[in-house]
Amino acid sequence: MKRWTGWISLFLAFALLVGCSNAGSYVQSHYPLVDVQGNGKDTAKVYSAENKDVPVVAKELANNETPQEMSKQSQDKMFLIYKDKIINIQKDPANDQNSLVELDTIQYAQENYGSTFLQGYLTATVLQSIFGGGWFHNSQTSVYHGYTSVPKSPSTASDTNKPSTSERTGSFSSKSSTSDKSALTRKNDGSKPSYKSSGKPSTGNRSGSFSKRK
Repeated sequence: MKRWTGWISLFLAFALLVGCSNAGSYVQSHYPLVDVQGNGKDTAKVYSAENKDVPVVAKELANNETPQEMSKQSQDKMFLIYKDKIINIQKDPANDQNSLVELDTIQYAQENYGSTFLQGYLTATVLQSIFGGGWFHNSQTSVYHGYTSVPKSPSTASDTNKPSTSERTGSFSSKSSTSDKSALTRKNDGSKPSYKSSGKPSTGNRSGSFSKRK
């Protein structure tokens, strides 16, 4: 009797774990993280699914969490939309055998994707239910279509060791800072001092390519 009780407990625990599974956690636990932008509710994370084409990855994620809508099957790009995220799956342009899985928060998707572009994959009704009607008027000019390339040396970081936003990779446009030390020179005629740079501006090492709308 005790043995049966033990098996039942294990079965219930397994069922509970399965019930708590979702597409986002599946991606995080099965695919390596290669790039990230933003933080909190405004985040895009990109993972690499090696040796899997776009439809296979889309089916895996849909089986773990049923999306509100999944775009039609394509070898190049597919979307899965949920109430709290959008998943953009596309063929890795650097390796046809792999797929890139971009996990976008709703806020990130709202601020970057254009409505015309997304309506090529998902129905307007579902998009409106997630983003609201105003989004259609504010996002017509956006040209962001998703992540375009994996860094040459992909990060091996996992979600337990997330890259900080100050050290992220990807070619997001941002204001750069310089750490130049300047030499102070003063003319002999009593005029105001002038500053001369003593070195070239330092630049950060970044890779990958997020084409984020400004």
